[in-house]
Amino acid sequence: MTIPAHFFTTSWISIWKYVAMASLIKRVFAPANSLEAGRALFPTRIFLGVMFIYASLTKLTDASFFDPTSQNSVANQMRASAGSSPIGFLLNRLIEHATLVGYGIAVGELAIGIGLLLGIWSRAAAIGLALVSFSFLLTVSWGTTPYFLNPDLAYLTAAIPFIYVGDGGFMSLEASIRNRVMRELGVSSNKKLSNAPLEDQIERRTLVKTGAVAGGLGLAGLATGLIGKNLKGSPVAQPSASVTPSTTPTGAVPSGTRITSVASVPVGTAFKFTDPTTGMPAYLMQPATGKFVAYNAICTHEGCIVNDNVANGSFDCPCHGAQFDAATGAHTRGPGRGDLAKLNVSATGDSVYLA
Repeated sequence: MTIPAHFFTTSWISIWKYVAMASLIKRVFAPANSLEAGRALFPTRIFLGVMFIYASLTKLTDASFFDPTSQNSVANQMRASAGSSPIGFLLNRLIEHATLVGYGIAVGELAIGIGLLLGIWSRAAAIGLALVSFSFLLTVSWGTTPYFLNPDLAYLTAAIPFIYVGDGGFMSLEASIRNRVMRELGVSSNKKLSNAPLEDQIERRTLVKTGAVAGGLGLAGLATGLIGKNLKGSPVAQPSASVTPSTTPTGAVPSGTRITSVASVPVGTAFKFTDPTTGMPAYLMQPATGKFVAYNAICTHEGCIVNDNVANGSFDCPCHGAQFDAATGAHTRGPGRGDLAKLNVSATGDSVYLA
């Protein structure tokens, strides 16, 4: 069989095209200067590092986060997410180990934050950031609507460039350690090496020294969290509703369950109590003299307990940023599935009662 002469010309052209395409792809996706990429990503890196260290220490210093009986515990958040999460079957299996999961999340966030902030194994930290964000995306923030308000989606996206370029050697503790190791071995940091055994020695020493620094910083962070937890002490139990009748004026008959005295709820403030019928936390307010309203404190997004920000006219969810109007309980901002549940209350004499 005779092979046409033009076959070879056509084949070489095809090969050249593929090589050219591969070269183009390499140029597009590989930064020309990783240091410049690291410099460009530095503000985002600092933001992510600080946020994850803060998130970790917030959990480590919050006793209620690890207390299975607390409404704001990791166990309760897992239980609330299991019904709607696509990995609910996994959450149901992990709930019995919720405390261990909580510590795993806190320690993981601490490692991610330190890695990104200081430039220690930045690519590994970015992969951890992506995994943690993806797990949160599938659980506590899965039902966020509209989807573009989902904070974990943004964090997941932010991890991608760091997985690719890491810290680029810019303001990086790991890069500083590597340069020091090279100086100790009498090698210029600007010199391109072609000695494989020497390169292996540099990488090995850098890995050991970086690991020692990372371990020390991690232990310091954990110690800070545990000390902070002990200083804050156990969570203070909120006053629960009492069935003890109060003294009332002649002719006035109290009805329902007594929450507290009128004097305990000055105008423009909120009083936190436990709804005796459901066991859930709730807020009692006096927006105007003699007018009392109460709402369930459970966020309608993923079941976290909202914080009192009545001075600014709202209740704020610490988990995903939802806000509710303090006067009406209406959902005003962030992810949520409706308004806060309203409770029927009334004032009789010097006490406020839950109907």
